[in-house]
Amino acid sequence: MAGRVIAIDGPAASGKSSVARGVASALGYLFVSSGHFYRAIAWGALRDRIDLKNVEEWMAARKLTATENENTLLLHLDGAEVTAHLSDPDVAAMVSQLAAFPAVRNAVNALLRSLSLGRDLVMEGRDIGSVVFPETPWKFYLDASPEERARRRAKEGSVDPVAERDRLDSTRATAPLMIAQGATVIDTTLLDLNQVIAAVLAHLKESTPPGN
Repeated sequence: MAGRVIAIDGPAASGKSSVARGVASALGYLFVSSGHFYRAIAWGALRDRIDLKNVEEWMAARKLTATENENTLLLHLDGAEVTAHLSDPDVAAMVSQLAAFPAVRNAVNALLRSLSLGRDLVMEGRDIGSVVFPETPWKFYLDASPEERARRRAKEGSVDPVAERDRLDSTRATAPLMIAQGATVIDTTLLDLNQVIAAVLAHLKESTPPGN
């Protein structure tokens, strides 16, 4: 890990994406959402209409790349720019199924790790502190009550059920959702976005955080 990585994990609608963006902006780091990489692969699986039993073979022939443009990552799958499709409902519905396959996770994790070779990152996901960058000293786990997370998803217009996403992410055999060893846990149920960002930054300051 050449660059410095702040890992922010948590279940769906815990606020980790918005918080990670805010922390990255405050520190001058690159924001990375691991979920976007899995969504790019889900888009490709839908494009190719693959049968899930053929995922391993199909994944071996895929080329997923990320390029930075004005502090934003653009994702390409097999040369096609897919960033605009990452929020498609059918893509979101397929993500957890594909993320359960080791071949998919291995490909994504290798690319995520390569991003740190030349850049300081704030990366959010479900296994960043436990699997992707377990060596980073800056780990956070955000959570909120199931009711609050369901309310947030509904407000966003998302259709994927929080309870089902939690079940799939927490029970999969490969890299299940969990609190990484040494992670700071923050309950965001009663906090607004700015309060959570401030809490993360305050903890970083107290623990001799990476500088700009």
